[in-house]
Amino acid sequence: MKLLLNCVIIAVTFLCGRAEAQCNAPGLVKGANKYNELVCKASAAAQSGDDKKALDAYLSALNEPVLESPNIRLFAEIAKAYAKLGNFRDADLYMKYDNLSVLWMIGIIRCQETPNSTNESLFQDGKLLVSEEAKHMADVLCGPVFDEFSYFRDRDTASFVPAAKAILRHEATRNEIDATRHKQHPTP
Repeated sequence: MKLLLNCVIIAVTFLCGRAEAQCNAPGLVKGANKYNELVCKASAAAQSGDDKKALDAYLSALNEPVLESPNIRLFAEIAKAYAKLGNFRDADLYMKYDNLSVLWMIGIIRCQETPNSTNESLFQDGKLLVSEEAKHMADVLCGPVFDEFSYFRDRDTASFVPAAKAILRHEATRNEIDATRHKQHPTP
């Protein structure tokens, strides 16, 4: 009986410990336990220098369904991991995704129905964005579930703080990737 009770206590402790992610990684989503576990795993791997493991975990987290607004912070982390692994083509691709996400978040890029269609696409200054990255990001950012999160409706100073942080994070990530690129491929 005592052994059974100990097994139950261990199982409950293990399951409760897994209910909420135990890290301070950016982009955790309340209630998205599997997603949070993967982000925490990726963050820990990145901090320990295991960039391949970090990349794999971030990519897995990206595929987890999250019911809140899209978690655009992962794009920059994925880009950094690719850069550290020397894959600058994919690092640049994910930085393009991150750039489109930031522009969407601050309202420079908007989702609109494509003419002669019910599908939404990304538009900037009333013009359809036609790059492959924009088409991909339209699938990520557009749709009625995300409309509430996409643009700043309250135009007060406090509403721009998340946008300013996103812009600064994007620029810092771009600089970090460029430094990694120059370190791995110095120009004479």
